[in-house]
Amino acid sequence: MTLRVLLAESATEDTVFLSEVLTELDGARCWSDWVHLETSHAATWVDTEAILATNAVDIVLLNPDLRDSQGAETFRKVQAAAPHIPVILLVEPSATSLAEHMVRDGAQDFLLKREVDCEPLARAIRNAMERHRLLAAARATSMTDQLTGLLTRPAFLTLAERDRLLAERLSRKMIVLIAERTESAAVGGGTYTPGDQRSDLALVEAAEDLRRLAGPAPLLARLSHSRFGLAVLDTLAEPVEEIATRLHTAATDGRLAIGSAVFDPPATGFTRLSARGGRPESAYPSQRVGHARPLHHRVGVVGARRAVPNAIMTVSARRSRRYL
Repeated sequence: MTLRVLLAESATEDTVFLSEVLTELDGARCWSDWVHLETSHAATWVDTEAILATNAVDIVLLNPDLRDSQGAETFRKVQAAAPHIPVILLVEPSATSLAEHMVRDGAQDFLLKREVDCEPLARAIRNAMERHRLLAAARATSMTDQLTGLLTRPAFLTLAERDRLLAERLSRKMIVLIAERTESAAVGGGTYTPGDQRSDLALVEAAEDLRRLAGPAPLLARLSHSRFGLAVLDTLAEPVEEIATRLHTAATDGRLAIGSAVFDPPATGFTRLSARGGRPESAYPSQRVGHARPLHHRVGVVGARRAVPNAIMTVSARRSRRYL
């Protein structure tokens, strides 16, 4: 097993000492299995950020007081740049209280630099990676997205498939829509960065807009960082086409791209929907939803007792460029 370690430390003496400990740990018996360590070093936050952006890293050993960034702010930057990587803090005795605070904020552990030795460090790394894996698994099975309060992707796929079966049984229409943040809506015209406060605020606002436009009935989820999904079952109170049209036309600021597909069990079977997928939408005006482009023929599996995820993948891949 190869373990890729990033040591972020500015002090030369401490860097030498910690590097020696990591060298001794390479293939040492204190691991439960044989472990080969690949260690990279960063003396500043700028270097740390560059390595996290370009190299594969399994764990970060972080001195929060780097040359160009100090304290809890350094840890928050690491969290934002690489939320999927566990962090162990290496601190001086005077910084114990701050380290405990950062552990409460998400760091996996902290060690006093002068007390670091092979076995304690190996144990801390092993435990940190396992705790981080368990937390990631718990988040993956959670029903609610922590940032937006919407459903998570797994919850959405499960509930949307339930609604599709219900639509088939009751002979009602169902529509699946994908809304995705566009590059033109990114903060400062750039790309979105997970953990960036302004980017996160923009996503929360987008979620609130979609929640307001969709109403209380549809399933609404955050599928990925900047992509949202809606599943709407036809009701007497409001047809699915009205909700789709409202989402397509309610705003004109160009922040979202919308794609949609309709599941209509009485009218559309697998063969007919497959054939329609390759023809211009003008040939089937009754099937148009907003201004969505014709869908790839694989969308037809929605009407053939297949799962909703297939439709979601296809719709998002061939979504319309009508902007909300």
